[in-house]
Amino acid sequence: MKTVVAYILTVLCSIGAMAAPAGIRVTAAVDSAVVVMGDKTHLRVVVDIPNESASAVSLSELPLLTPGQEYLPWNGVDIVASDTTGTMADGRRRIEYDYTIQAFDPGTLSLPPFTVVQAGTDTAFSNIVSLKILPVEVDSLQELNPMASVVAPQSRWYDYIPTWLAWVLIIAAILGIAGVALWYFLRNRKIAIEERRNPTLPPYELAVNRLSSLRSRGLAESGQEKEFYTELTDILRQYLHGRFGINAMEMTSTQIVKALRANPDTRMTADQMRSVLSIADFVKFAKVRPLPDDNVRSFTRARDFVEDTKPAPAPEEQSDTTADASSSSNTSTPNRN
Repeated sequence: MKTVVAYILTVLCSIGAMAAPAGIRVTAAVDSAVVVMGDKTHLRVVVDIPNESASAVSLSELPLLTPGQEYLPWNGVDIVASDTTGTMADGRRRIEYDYTIQAFDPGTLSLPPFTVVQAGTDTAFSNIVSLKILPVEVDSLQELNPMASVVAPQSRWYDYIPTWLAWVLIIAAILGIAGVALWYFLRNRKIAIEERRNPTLPPYELAVNRLSSLRSRGLAESGQEKEFYTELTDILRQYLHGRFGINAMEMTSTQIVKALRANPDTRMTADQMRSVLSIADFVKFAKVRPLPDDNVRSFTRARDFVEDTKPAPAPEEQSDTTADASSSSNTSTPNRN
C-alpha cells in the first residue's frame, strides 16, 4: 500500500514539475535510501534558477536549521546539520542544500517534495525521496559483561572521625578559648582592684617610708653593717629609677654618680650620693667595718639627698598653703593689738 501511495505522489510531482515555470528546476536525492535506525545520511536538494528570475524566487519553504539549534524535526526525520552553497554559470544560479538527517523509527518514509515559489507566477516542486529505516538487531545470545565492582573512594584521616566527636571537639575548643578569655579578664580585673586598694606610692614617699623602716630596725647598731648598707643603697637606687628615670639598679656606683652629675636636678647633690656609695662599696666588697659615726653620717646624707631632690608641690597645694598662712596671720593680728 505504501508503495502505491509513493508511486502516485511521484506521478503528481512529475506532473507538477512539467507544469513548473520554465527555467526553475528543483531536485532532491539521498545518499543512501536504506539506513539503520540512528545512523546518519545526507539529503541533497538542488535549486536551479535563471538569473533574471532570482529576485522573484522565494526559498523560505525549505527547512532551515538556525545557529545554536541542535536538531530540527521534519516529516519523521531529524535534521541535525545543514549546509548551503551557491554557484553561478551560464546565466543561471545554482543553490545546493546539504541536510544531514537521522531517523529513529523503523519503517519506510516518503519525504514530501521541496517547493520553490516564484512570486506572481507558480510553484516548483522537487521529486519525492523515499527512505527505509531498519531496526537495530539485538543478539539475545550475546554475552553480557558483568557489572564493574564498586571502587572505594580515596579516604583521609578526618573521614574516620564521627560527626558527634567532631562537634564535641569543636565545643570543647570553644569552651577552652572562652575559659582562657574569662581567666584573663578576671586576672586583669583583680590586678586593677588591688591597684585601686593599694595604690603605688610615689618614689619620694616610698623612699621615706623605707628609710624610716631601715632606721627602726637598727641593723648598723647590731653589727649588721653589710645588711644595713645593702638596704640603704637599694633604697637610693630604687628612688633614682622612679624619680629621675636613671636605671640605677643595673649601674655601678661610678656610673650612678656620673649620671647624677649629668642631670641638672641632681648635679648639686651628686657628692652626697658619691660619699654614701663609696662607704657602702667598702663595707659590702672589702669587708671594712665602719665607725658608728660613719653609719649615722651615711644615713643622714641619704635622707638629705631624698629630701633635697623631692618633687616640688603642685601649684594648688602651694596656693592652699599660702592661703592658710595668710589666714593664720590675719587671725593672729588682733590678738597682738
